[in-house]
Amino acid sequence: IELGNSGFKLDPADFKSLEKYPGQTLITTDGTSLLGADDKSGIAEIMTAIEYLTAHPEIKHCEIRVGFGPDEEIGVGANKFDAEDFDVDFAYTVDGGPLGELQYETFSAAGAELHFQGRNVHPGTAKGQMVNALQLAIDFHNQLPENDRPELTEGYQGFYHLMDVTGSVEEARASYIIRDFEKDAFEARKASMQSIADKMNEELGSNRVTLNLTDQYYNMKEVIEKDMTPITI
Repeated sequence: IELGNSGFKLDPADFKSLEKYPGQTLITTDGTSLLGADDKSGIAEIMTAIEYLTAHPEIKHCEIRVGFGPDEEIGVGANKFDAEDFDVDFAYTVDGGPLGELQYETFSAAGAELHFQGRNVHPGTAKGQMVNALQLAIDFHNQLPENDRPELTEGYQGFYHLMDVTGSVEEARASYIIRDFEKDAFEARKASMQSIADKMNEELGSNRVTLNLTDQYYNMKEVIEKDMTPITI
C-alpha cells in the first residue's frame, strides 16, 4: 500500500496483520507523522459505533458511557480522568488490534532516569583525573542483560529499553523504560538497576551515578482475575 506521495508504504513483509484484510478498505495517512491516523481514526470509529446504536434501537444493550482521554501516548492519559464521575460497572479501552480480540493483561511499566556526573580534564593530562560521563553511561548500559531488549524479546519476556542518551564528558543523561509481566520480575528489574548504580558509585568512590525510578502502571491482570465478569460477559 503506497502512502500518498511520501515514498513510504505498508508491506505485508513488515506488517503481517495486513494479510488478514484482503479486499478491505484501510484508512492510512502519508506515513510522515508519528501517530498518523491513530487517534483520529479511533475517535471516528467509536463515534460511528455510537451513531449506529442510536439509529438502531432494536439492538438491546445496557447503558453505555463513552469517555475520551488525552495524553495517552505520553503515559498520563488517566491522570485526570474522573473514574468516580464516570460511574460504570465495567470499562473497556477501545484501541487498535485484531477484530474480536479482548486483552485483560499487560506488562507493568516503570521509567528510569539516570544522571552521570563526570569530571572534564584536558585530555593531555587526563590520566587518573578525567571521569567521562558518557563512558559512565556506556558502562552502566553494558551491565544490563544484553538480550533483555525489545528487539530480542517476545511474549511474556520482560526487557529494558534505552530510549534516549544525551551528554558530554562533563555530564550525561539516559532514559530507560522497564517492562515485565510478573510483579516479582518487575521489582527485580528495578532493583537490578539500582544495584548497578550503587556498585558503580562504590567503585568510583563518589556518587556520580544518580538513578530515579518511577512506576508508570501495573499489570491489570492481578485485579481483573479477582472478578472475571468483564471478560466472561
